[in-house]
Amino acid sequence: MVDQPEPLTPFDIRHKEIRDGIEDTAQRELFDSAVARLDREALSQVYDKYKSNIAGPGFAGFEKYLDVCFWLRDKIARACAMGLQRGEPRRLLDLGAGAGHWLAACAAMGHEGVGLDIEVPIFVDLCRALRVDRRTFRIQPGEALPGIGRFDVVTAFAVKFDALGRDPQGVHLYWSPDDWDFFLRDVTTHRMRYPGKLHLQLNSRIRPDGQRERFTDVMKACREAGAAVVEMGSRIEFNVSGPIGLGVSAASPDRTLAASPT
Repeated sequence: MVDQPEPLTPFDIRHKEIRDGIEDTAQRELFDSAVARLDREALSQVYDKYKSNIAGPGFAGFEKYLDVCFWLRDKIARACAMGLQRGEPRRLLDLGAGAGHWLAACAAMGHEGVGLDIEVPIFVDLCRALRVDRRTFRIQPGEALPGIGRFDVVTAFAVKFDALGRDPQGVHLYWSPDDWDFFLRDVTTHRMRYPGKLHLQLNSRIRPDGQRERFTDVMKACREAGAAVVEMGSRIEFNVSGPIGLGVSAASPDRTLAASPT
């Protein structure tokens, strides 16, 4: 099947299945370019290293990312939807880079990319096989990103770095408005070229009653700061021509408020 990851299917078989399912000629050519960039020997070693752990204890479902062809197709389609297949080569920064499929897809379009994420061995190994520049860094509230230059496009998909664990009562805590304000100001002031694009896709949060909900308050604040927002997909996109903030106060952050039901 081509509509879900199949990490144990041999690469050559999976490559043909996925390629044959791409109807758009331009995207098929980009897929071919992305596959051609792979370090096939390193990728084979990654499969051998982790395939016996699939569905094993503590593996956290990361095995799905071994289906490199599936994810390259997915990220190429997303990059094309963002218009990255057009125009001059750009420099990209991906926050929470994971296994590196996004940056590998963008590299096939001629872009240069850097990814930041915490140390997860399978992701580190996959990035190496995909020839992705992945650097270890934990994004923390109120802490600037490392000095790695400026970028034309900054992305963060399925954001998780805003989750802060639980308080003593077991309530899930998330970034406050001040935390988001610091993050946006830091990224758009110190890490972006102008004009540029900042594209965020938020995750959902867990309320005290255990239900999940969108970060509607964060999306509302970003919309008021000039972002284009698609609530259904929790997507936020800024056209960046200078520093951007949310206009909140610098008071002590109330992170429990962000975890309360709306």
